[in-house]
Amino acid sequence: MGRFAAILHTLHWRRGLRAGFAVASAMLVCRWLHQPMGWAALGGFEVVIVDNGGPYRSRLYTFASVLLGGALCAAIGILSPENVAAAILISAAVCFVMTYARVASQPIANSSVILIVLYFAGFGTTNHTPSNALISTAAYILGGLWAALLSLFLWPIDPFRPARLEVAGCYDLLAGFTRSISHAASRHHAHDDDHTHAIDFKRQIRQKLEAAHATLGTTVARAPSRTIRARNLNVLLETADMLFALTVRLTELAEAIPSGPTAVPNSELDHLVHWLSAAEDAISDNLHIRPSDGAASFAPRGSHRLDLVLRPAEELTSRKAAGALERHLIHGEREALQNIEIAFDALRAVWIGIDPRPGKLLATAPAPELSTPDWLDALQQNWTTHSLMMRHALRVSVVAAIDVLIIRAFHISHGYWLAMTSIIVLQPYGFGTVRRSYLRVLGTIGGGLLAALLAVLLHNDPAMIAVVTVCSVLTLATYAVHYGWYSFFLTPTFVLLSLPYQRDWRFAGVRVLTTFLGGVLAVAAMRLLWPENFSTELARLLSRCSCGGAAYVRAVLEFWNMAPEKRRSAERTLLAPARRACGLSSQDAEEALDRVLLEPHFGSAPSIQTESALTFATFYRRFVACLTTLASVGSGDPRTVSRLQNISRRIDALGTKLAQESDAPLAEPCGPQGTPPPVTQPGPVLVNPSSLAEQMLQRMERQAAVLERAATSILTRQPVHAGQ
Repeated sequence: MGRFAAILHTLHWRRGLRAGFAVASAMLVCRWLHQPMGWAALGGFEVVIVDNGGPYRSRLYTFASVLLGGALCAAIGILSPENVAAAILISAAVCFVMTYARVASQPIANSSVILIVLYFAGFGTTNHTPSNALISTAAYILGGLWAALLSLFLWPIDPFRPARLEVAGCYDLLAGFTRSISHAASRHHAHDDDHTHAIDFKRQIRQKLEAAHATLGTTVARAPSRTIRARNLNVLLETADMLFALTVRLTELAEAIPSGPTAVPNSELDHLVHWLSAAEDAISDNLHIRPSDGAASFAPRGSHRLDLVLRPAEELTSRKAAGALERHLIHGEREALQNIEIAFDALRAVWIGIDPRPGKLLATAPAPELSTPDWLDALQQNWTTHSLMMRHALRVSVVAAIDVLIIRAFHISHGYWLAMTSIIVLQPYGFGTVRRSYLRVLGTIGGGLLAALLAVLLHNDPAMIAVVTVCSVLTLATYAVHYGWYSFFLTPTFVLLSLPYQRDWRFAGVRVLTTFLGGVLAVAAMRLLWPENFSTELARLLSRCSCGGAAYVRAVLEFWNMAPEKRRSAERTLLAPARRACGLSSQDAEEALDRVLLEPHFGSAPSIQTESALTFATFYRRFVACLTTLASVGSGDPRTVSRLQNISRRIDALGTKLAQESDAPLAEPCGPQGTPPPVTQPGPVLVNPSSLAEQMLQRMERQAAVLERAATSILTRQPVHAGQ
């Protein structure tokens, strides 16, 4: 009931009312013109369903893909030949192309399933003439355009607004406390309430961070379209957490500064505090309200980037530390610069809807005539059976071919519902397919009973239009809340739109039967065709994490080996991309684990693997955070380099083992593989136990041991404890 109560949230009702208005107006216009109402209503419905708010540019791309691509797929379906073999080949080809194209473009990823649904909607028509294809696709496009106009200008929605404001509040608190550091440092000898002030801040910021995490985690939105915004809001949130730790450390350093107006480090502290609070204020202000320039000031040569990242970085390279305190302050400023730059990149991605591919910065830019577009690179890289999306595209095409064979062989009335169901519930992951099939079938059975009752009670078109409008509102209001309720209200919506004649209550039974068969077929295909079980998918994702972590370690070693004058640019071109790649792989693994924990388990749950995977993901994030700190405060002395190389080899070995378990190539090449060192807990060999670099190294060695134990537990499905 708690989840169903979330339907009443204004955001979902806005979406539902917008869909109802678009569908009702399209149906009324078609009735006035004495044209079939189905295709125009379908166009309005599908446009609203793919719209998830956000930047206008990304929304327009999505609308264009679902309208133009949907019209093309519908026309191909309407013009499909009667010959069974030709129909099977065309259906399989369309499904493969639309599914595989998801790797090339975010708008296509958002709408690929809908494009296939539209193909089968056209395939299921009885009039396979060019004139019907033209009229139907024109009605679909016009209905979709009307819904797109409503989506852009009527009741605009932003599902991430609550989370965005919570993240902005974190930076508000950070900026306020940062500004108070130098003032508190000058008074801490005369006042006893400074520690109380710091404790209050820690409590407030921790509560705010947890509230932001909870709000972001409960933001309901379609998975493909939420990726960029959710991921970058999460990056901003994690960066706020790291800046929180840095602020606490600066407070402790401020307390160590000798009192008196002539104390030398005070000027360094004042400079750092003024700059950092200004950067945090800029992030907060531009998260609260959409920037008028579209976040252009946060671009690589934008005004905010120049004033708050590039110029401070240039000044930092010429600054010399006169003592230990100044040296720690400079290290703190360098760490803050890295975090602010990451935050600026994420903030810009939130508003423009484009997530830069960090790997591009690591390589030398090719000559223009030899460069290839990103979408072509993505298609080429996934053209292998080791690719998850390639296997899924092949699986979808096989299922589509079987659907067409069954429909034509048994002459199933409205058999396209069978194909639609099997394609819609078929997910790249096995656990997602089982869950969707289960909820789809249950929702359709309940909705079918309601549709049968409504078919008996409704006697004319106006009553039919009114009921379909109400069902459309409820369908879209529940879409991002609960898939079972969505299926329940979806069933009477399209059963009533597809009735061959009024009061045919038995037609609802056809919908229920075809949905059940489609769900069974999807689950069977997931089990038999390249099954993606929990262990395989988990090992693949964690292998990416391991290889990303090892690559980050090697990037740090390479960074330390550079001349001082080259390090400033290397922080952007070498460290930042490697660090971001770690964050993206960690996010992917955590999202997969979230999906697993939300799935119903029909049988014994993989509790040991799940627990070990959660341990791995948690300590991997901590490992990356420690490495980020070590990169700024450490140095390339032989002992540190040797210990880091040992850590890199251990993490490399994990990536190789996990990739072998998943039977997939490494997402990124791990380092040169020799004989990996034995998995042991390293003993404490300290040069300067109190130094921050030594503390980070010790933590990373302990965390690497935890990662090894967790990976072993995942691979063996047995718990592995420390010391084993």
